Amino acid sequence: MPSRRILLMFWLTAALLAGGVALTAALNPYGATRSRLIDPIFRKVKQERLATPYLLRTAEPETILLGSSRVQMGMRIAQVERDGVMNAAIKGATLSQIARIVDVALLNPRLKRIVWGVDFFAFGTRWDRDDPNFDARIADRVPARIEDTLLSLDALGDGLDMAKRALRGRARLSATMRAGAPWSAQMICAQYASDRIGGLDAATPANIAMQLRDIAYLYDRFEFSAAHLELFRRTVAKILAHRVQLILFVPPMSAYELEFIRQSGHWSDLEKFKRALAAVAPFEDYAAFNGMAVKDAFYLQVIHFKVAPGEEILRTLLGMPVAACDADARLVAQSGVHIDAANVDAILAIEDRWRDDQTGRDSRYSRLVADAVRRAKIDQTAGSTAESGDE
Repeated sequence: MPSRRILLMFWLTAALLAGGVALTAALNPYGATRSRLIDPIFRKVKQERLATPYLLRTAEPETILLGSSRVQMGMRIAQVERDGVMNAAIKGATLSQIARIVDVALLNPRLKRIVWGVDFFAFGTRWDRDDPNFDARIADRVPARIEDTLLSLDALGDGLDMAKRALRGRARLSATMRAGAPWSAQMICAQYASDRIGGLDAATPANIAMQLRDIAYLYDRFEFSAAHLELFRRTVAKILAHRVQLILFVPPMSAYELEFIRQSGHWSDLEKFKRALAAVAPFEDYAAFNGMAVKDAFYLQVIHFKVAPGEEILRTLLGMPVAACDADARLVAQSGVHIDAANVDAILAIEDRWRDDQTGRDSRYSRLVADAVRRAKIDQTAGSTAESGDE
């Protein structure tokens, strides 16, 4: 009978759905529960904005890394959390999103330290994007949790991929997935050797020009935000009030990005940003025309540094012995400069001399950036004209 067939199909669908939900919950690909049916070392997170809010509540790390895609990619942990270190950085992070991550992180009684890569562009008045999905996850709203972790085909697929890696065993995982966090000096040296060529150093002028045009939005009509600074100040105070060690650093920028900031008229804003940070708390500054900035081999793209130098920076920030593999590796360790309220003016004067030395001569950086800035201004003018026409 048709009604019986429909009823059978309904129960079969319900059984399949229940089985899929149960399997996804058991596999736990995003760390949303404390289920350890599969060792978390086999977890490989593709969407950090999805997994990070859940792992913040279940992983209970001792060390948390904060920041934007620079930290997320440059100090990458494939599982997000490994060996008590969690990379809670998210792509395109706003200060308000980082503040909410901190609020959840401070609920963890095992938390000992936060390492925060503070981005200059995040202090612009225009950098305040909404992400309702992230908001729901970081607030741990039940409907979002159910949809993300139980009723999602993506979650089921990621869980099955995790199970396949577990069946193949640890020996089949890549060296970077098996590595501790932070990487050992030996691991960093091996990565330097295997990743010597490929990235910004291999990019063509046309590709670099395209990348420069893509980052123009970071500094488009940049204005330093007093409100963002106050939020940063409150967040720092909250961390310190919980007696959690706070290590601040400004991530390295390639010479292309630094030159873009200079030629687009925002160098004084960059210095204002560093002075404002120093007035709140000491930090390590890597964003200058230092030896690392002009070493294209250290960067994946114009705005992202590679993992080997990123892991070496992390070891340095944590006070661990650095990887002295060769001159390049030592260059990374020497690129950070300590800045506090007492020495900020003196250090910025030194960094200005580095800038003048680098930009005082014709170079591939100045030529490619000059064209990118010119194009960005044309785009801004066209956008402003279009907005005026819509009024």
